[in-house]
Amino acid sequence: MYQEERIYKILEILKTKNTMTNQEIMDQFHISRDTARRDIVRLVSENLAVRTHGGITLNDVHQIGNYQTRKQENEEIKNEIGKTAVSLIENNKVIFFDTSTTVAALCQYVESDIEAYSHSLDNIEILSNHCLCQMIGGTYFKKNRYMYGSQTLNMIDQIYFDLAYVAAAAVMEDGIYVEEFEDAMIKKKVASRSQKVCLVVDHSKFNKKSSYKALAFQDIDVLVADWLPDTYREKIEQAGCQIIYTKEK
Repeated sequence: MYQEERIYKILEILKTKNTMTNQEIMDQFHISRDTARRDIVRLVSENLAVRTHGGITLNDVHQIGNYQTRKQENEEIKNEIGKTAVSLIENNKVIFFDTSTTVAALCQYVESDIEAYSHSLDNIEILSNHCLCQMIGGTYFKKNRYMYGSQTLNMIDQIYFDLAYVAAAAVMEDGIYVEEFEDAMIKKKVASRSQKVCLVVDHSKFNKKSSYKALAFQDIDVLVADWLPDTYREKIEQAGCQIIYTKEK
């Protein structure tokens, strides 16, 4: 078993029981003490867990509302962002749509002849009315209605996207962050497999905090937003990312 797979499984166990000892990790995965130590070092260094005496405990993850709750927030702004961002789509392209209420708003305006991929149930339901779409499989995360895990990452690794739409739970000074480690890993993989990455985000995501860094601004080619603070605008432009507003600024 690769380290990446063990990290996923350790996090799943921590979500259930909150703590694991070094010995429990060794016994659970039939690995040596040195291998368990390397896993713990990675979990701690990536801010996924906190070291305790003899083991680790789950980090205090910033929580956001579930998908259905977030769907009602800033609905009009999300629609405007979607209408603006959809103009980047060209016919006969392969496009990824991230799990997000903002991306879902964008999906309803897709009319082009494209091949669409998503690991989000809601995106697939909307996109199926407009274009050819493929569901990326995996383990189902009920709260936010998307697929994740090694199967998801493996499928993404077999595709090269002309354009990927991604979203964020928070935009911080060094990039975009999300609530779940699994979500961050999917965004990293998608960005590495895409010619162009477009971040769609509304003003409420700036100056928020979330736990897991998904992408740096250098990984994003275009940002579509209704508004953003000047301090962020400077950092984003310096990273070579184009900013498109929903209305003239």
